[in-house]
Amino acid sequence: MFAVHLLSFYFSKLQEDQIKKVDRFLYAMRLSDEQLMDISARFHAEMEKGLSSESNATAAVKMLPTHVFSTPDGSEEGEFLALDLGGSKFKVLRVKVSDNGKRSVEMESETYPIPDEVMNGRGTDLFVHVAESLKDFIQRKHINQKRKPLGFTFSFPCGQSKVDEGVLLSWSKNYKARGVVGTNVVESLRHAIDSVGEVDVDVLALVNDTVGTMMTCGYDDQHCEVGVIVGTGTNACYMEEMRHIDLVEGDEGRMCINTEWGAFGDDGALDDFITQFDREIDAASTNPGKQLFEKMVSGMYMGEMVRLILLKMAKEGLLFDGKVSDALRTKGKFHTKHITLIEQYKEGLKNTKDILLELGLSPSEDDCVAVQHVCTIVSFRSANLCAAALAAVLNRVRRSRKLKRLRITVGVDGTVYRMHPQYPKRLHKVVRRLVPECHVRFVLSESGSSKGAAMVTAVAQRRAAQRKEIDDTLALLSLSPENLQQVRDQMRVELERGLRKDSHSTACVKMLPSFVYRTPNGTERGKFLALDLGGTNFRVLVVKIRSGIRKSVRMYNKIYSIPLEIMQGTGEELFDHIVQCISDFLDYMGMKNTRLPLGFTFSFPCRQTGIDKGSLVSWTKGFKATDCEGNDVVDMLREAIKRRNEFDLDIVAVVNDTVGTMMTCAYEDPKCEIGLIAGTGSNVCYMEEMRNIETVEGDEGRMCINTEWGGFGENDCMENIRTRFDREVDEGSLNKGKQRFEKMTSGMYLGEIVRQILIDLTSRGLLFRGRITEPLKTRGIFETKFLSQIESDRLALLQVRSILQHLGLDSTCDDSIIVKEVCGVVSRRAAQLCGAGMAAVVDKIRENRGLSHLQITVGVDGTLYKLHPHFSGILQNTVKTLAPECDVEFVLSEDGSGKGAALITAVARRQKHRAPGPHETLLDIMNRFKIELVNGLGRDTNPTATVKMLPTFVRSIPDGSEKGDFIALDLGGSAFRILRVKVSDEKKQTVQMESQVYDTPEDIIHGSGTQLFDHVAECLGDFIEKQNIKDKKLPVGFTFSFPCAQTKLNESYLLNWTKRFKASGVEGMDVVALLNKAIKKRGVPDIMAVVNDTVGTMMTCGFDDQRCEVGIIIGTGTNACYMEEMRHIDLVEGDEGRMCINTEWGAFGDDGMLEDIRTEFDREIDRGSLNPGKQLFEKMVSGMYMGELVRLILVKMAKEGFLFEGRITPELLTKGTFETKHVSAIEKSKDGLTKAKEILARLGVEPSTDDCIAVQHVCNIVSHRSANLIAATLGGILSRIKDNKGNPRLRTTVGIDGSLYKMHPQYSRRLHKTVRRLVPESDVRFLLSESGSSKGAAMVTAVAYRLADQRRQITETLAEFNLNNDQLLEVKKRMKTEIQNGLGRKTHDSATVKMWPTYVRSTPDGSGMKISAGAFLCQALILPIDHNGLGR
Repeated sequence: MFAVHLLSFYFSKLQEDQIKKVDRFLYAMRLSDEQLMDISARFHAEMEKGLSSESNATAAVKMLPTHVFSTPDGSEEGEFLALDLGGSKFKVLRVKVSDNGKRSVEMESETYPIPDEVMNGRGTDLFVHVAESLKDFIQRKHINQKRKPLGFTFSFPCGQSKVDEGVLLSWSKNYKARGVVGTNVVESLRHAIDSVGEVDVDVLALVNDTVGTMMTCGYDDQHCEVGVIVGTGTNACYMEEMRHIDLVEGDEGRMCINTEWGAFGDDGALDDFITQFDREIDAASTNPGKQLFEKMVSGMYMGEMVRLILLKMAKEGLLFDGKVSDALRTKGKFHTKHITLIEQYKEGLKNTKDILLELGLSPSEDDCVAVQHVCTIVSFRSANLCAAALAAVLNRVRRSRKLKRLRITVGVDGTVYRMHPQYPKRLHKVVRRLVPECHVRFVLSESGSSKGAAMVTAVAQRRAAQRKEIDDTLALLSLSPENLQQVRDQMRVELERGLRKDSHSTACVKMLPSFVYRTPNGTERGKFLALDLGGTNFRVLVVKIRSGIRKSVRMYNKIYSIPLEIMQGTGEELFDHIVQCISDFLDYMGMKNTRLPLGFTFSFPCRQTGIDKGSLVSWTKGFKATDCEGNDVVDMLREAIKRRNEFDLDIVAVVNDTVGTMMTCAYEDPKCEIGLIAGTGSNVCYMEEMRNIETVEGDEGRMCINTEWGGFGENDCMENIRTRFDREVDEGSLNKGKQRFEKMTSGMYLGEIVRQILIDLTSRGLLFRGRITEPLKTRGIFETKFLSQIESDRLALLQVRSILQHLGLDSTCDDSIIVKEVCGVVSRRAAQLCGAGMAAVVDKIRENRGLSHLQITVGVDGTLYKLHPHFSGILQNTVKTLAPECDVEFVLSEDGSGKGAALITAVARRQKHRAPGPHETLLDIMNRFKIELVNGLGRDTNPTATVKMLPTFVRSIPDGSEKGDFIALDLGGSAFRILRVKVSDEKKQTVQMESQVYDTPEDIIHGSGTQLFDHVAECLGDFIEKQNIKDKKLPVGFTFSFPCAQTKLNESYLLNWTKRFKASGVEGMDVVALLNKAIKKRGVPDIMAVVNDTVGTMMTCGFDDQRCEVGIIIGTGTNACYMEEMRHIDLVEGDEGRMCINTEWGAFGDDGMLEDIRTEFDREIDRGSLNPGKQLFEKMVSGMYMGELVRLILVKMAKEGFLFEGRITPELLTKGTFETKHVSAIEKSKDGLTKAKEILARLGVEPSTDDCIAVQHVCNIVSHRSANLIAATLGGILSRIKDNKGNPRLRTTVGIDGSLYKMHPQYSRRLHKTVRRLVPESDVRFLLSESGSSKGAAMVTAVAYRLADQRRQITETLAEFNLNNDQLLEVKKRMKTEIQNGLGRKTHDSATVKMWPTYVRSTPDGSGMKISAGAFLCQALILPIDHNGLGR
């Protein structure tokens, strides 16, 4: 069919055999319609890959976004410069676009050559050449120096993130300038222009030549939405739907996509269509394996393709009588322009002969006919391939728009398309045949791509001007780090002013006392009524609180609305409405005759004088009820209840919603001491030290302060960051000039701020086509919930547009983007301001407590925080940045502030009826400690827990079968002990011990870790030598009485020193490894087990009483361990059995848990210690601090004239002069007063008998408190063990050691008595460890030694199954031999590895038909079988 077509033109000159000869030779280049449809489908698949963010990285067709969002609409005007770089010549143009009634474009241009050395030299030289050409053009055309907008047509693959930025992906078209790939070419051009000087331009847009072509044609034909280049290179672009472009944000509208289709096939998609000549072209190119489609179709390679074909045909004797000239052998001698001349209608054969003669050939007539046919096949294949790819583009556009028939224009440019006599006709014809559903018009770009660059630049200039106006407007709401630091610092100043009595009345942050002195501790119980008033909705609740093991909170509630006329009516009407709602709820619950305690959450600024007394300071959140401000809201509620006369309630507490939120979260997390509301309103409360609250009597403990920070800024301290939009909102509010911080941060006002900004932008023509609609004029129409919806990451612009249309705002895609941006700026500022305020609060708490680092939890409630997609994250990051010394966790309040009101009521009611006695206080501490035990055991909560609950990997107490000879080391105080322990189990198990005590000097305790462990090793060497056991290599156990994290029995990392030890370089290190290193040179075996002294005590006592499952140390320091169920220990794998847990309870209270019982003396002890803020429980109970505690009390009593007639001696003022052993001596029943007199005399005091009695009583109180606190925490452990076992009564033994317990005359009796009172359902035996903790270390070592011996025997048994590397290599070698034998015909019969053929010759390649089952795969893969069973 193709031959007939050619014969119709050249019948008189062509010989049929010549045509057939060429056709046979170039058969692979002739493509059928079926093949073209296949190529088109493949190209469409590549387009899909390129558009997807998941597959773009591996796609060959990159589908690069251009950020050109529309073709020209005719409104463009102005004077522009354009640069066009894409081939061997470079063009500079001046383009004048006018819109004065009749659209017109005037252009002037100059062409400049680009030398090869510039094309292939340095990138900087290339751009300087371009800049110098531009300068020359400006000077020649006498263009004035007024800054001109410039568009840059850059015809190479670039990745663009905006219209004036383009990162070069790769060079093509023989360009190889160095240092440009991967850089922003616009920036390079700008630098070059600056370096050349005297060129005043503004580069506004970068476009590909293909995009320029589409825009050029689009100016004249607005149906033009596709651009194609077929010239030196080839490419296409088209307008794609934004919803399909994963690489760019947004779903609305369209964007021009630069396909970069020249790379089609780089991934092998065209391998079955690539010929040997294509491969030869590619191999000789400057970029092998790249731009394969371009090499098959573009003008750069077409002439070379023909030369290679002619050369091969000549070599095979098919042309020129087999003769080949040097010119024909030379690359680049046959050009694409020669093809154009050869294929001319009339002069084609004459031109062919002339060209071949120039190449040094002597062609016959038949040769000329054949060469002409070669050219035709090559150019026709190019047109066919372009048509197939273009058909895929057109089909995609039609399907994306869901059209049965598409009317569209394709703008085309390029030398091949322009100059070749047959190319356009062939291309058009094949395209129309491949996509019959598309009515396609082809328009030649008469002005080239440069005019298109000017069009894009015109649009970019307009958009840039608009963008600047929008950015300038939104910059007013952007807060710098310095702004945020100023807000934080100013907030801190205002917090302090609100607390001080002299400045409280004028402070804008009111810092109102709430009379809530503590957070819940888990012992609250009862049934309560709660009211929650804080907005347009009002809630009534019944809250049932249970404590103990079945601790829970159940709530039943009903929500009532408050009409606007009541919100802004009289106070009597408001409270009558509230009581009516309560009456309805009590009827609903059937509780009208029950007098319940009530907590009232009243979320407005109140000045409280008691927990149930609160006078309204001012209304907020749109409330304006009269005769309320200045009156007690509890009294107003009581009066309203009396007026209704239907029921009676016991109003116990009035609380702010913020306080309620804090209490709700604190019920679950004891570290929660801050409450935050970020919803309709904005506020914070926190636990402040009583000594800082000058408006309330008392210095001890803490109280929750309701900051009412919404008023921050009322004294103009924020004026530098308030905007005209904030002032507009304030002007239109009900409380002008008030609550300024709240108006910048809360949900009630953020939507209104957005509306004010939208009106401003619209009035300047930047939004909604400049039309301010009636809905936009309506105050309050833009609710804050719309901000949350619009800013959702999951919401497409199409849905944003839908929200705006719902508000009566007809928006474009650009409008939707701007609205989303406005919402983001407003909400971000709100979150940052809240974060800055919160940073001030947490830093104040940290400084209040004298901590270098604070760990604290914030309870949060409010729709803005809960529902806005980014608010919480921005707030938290701001706090982290502005308060780096504070580790702040934010916990969402799931149950609202109503539950908090009930919890406060529960606490307040108990306090109201009776102050807690010592027993209740100890029960409270016991329950707090149980919570800490659970936190320490949990994987998620352990990192922030103070009681670390360290696994010891000791899984049982001794069972009586232990035996052997061991060495034990015991390091835990200033005296260091080494023991030899012999354990025998002959008939009756016995233990023999020999020991020696060594001193640890102060310089070693406070020196380096190396010195400390060398000292231990030296003492060990001395002991071994004295015992004459150097050659016995006895197993060694190590009692190390400091907090350690163990990962196995003989590996232990020191967490922190205690008991005055401060040896450097040990914390965080494995103490076993350090000790092993020190003892290695003395020939002592490595340590087998390391245990804490507490664990050692339990194991020692457990040897004598197998019920012993708790160990306690009460001496220089204090600690406890106990046997915990494995199923509860998240930190260790396994659920079966038990493991000893080292609680490290000395750190109990480090998170503030014990602040309400700590005294000024405890705080002074802590401040003067080596580790302030750490081991607070230990500092309240242990022997290291007890004497010092007594001394501080005596000094203060003497200063206040209660002792020693007010006289204080230097000795009494000296730290450490009153020791714990003095406390023990003074409390002896018989000669205690005598001892008191002697001890005081040594301190230079002459005490009276009354003084001695008083001092004895001080000692009694201090030591009794210690015993009580130990009893409370031990009670927590015993209660937990009982719960774990599920027994109604616990029978257990507690092993105890420590100098305080042993030496103090009253301590043990007090401890036992208090424990039995706190846990009456337990039978507890207390067993004193007579042998200290070292015997326990020996017990653990004995078990470890036995297990190691068992392990050794098992290992020896299994050793013969282990294969070394040489053995495995030998197996490999033998297997290889057997495989070869199995494959060999002669050796197959005797082979052990048979290697049977399966006749399955390949795995699936995915090209089969999609029919069911593996059977088909076998059928598709197995070759036909002949009668011998062998595949043909």
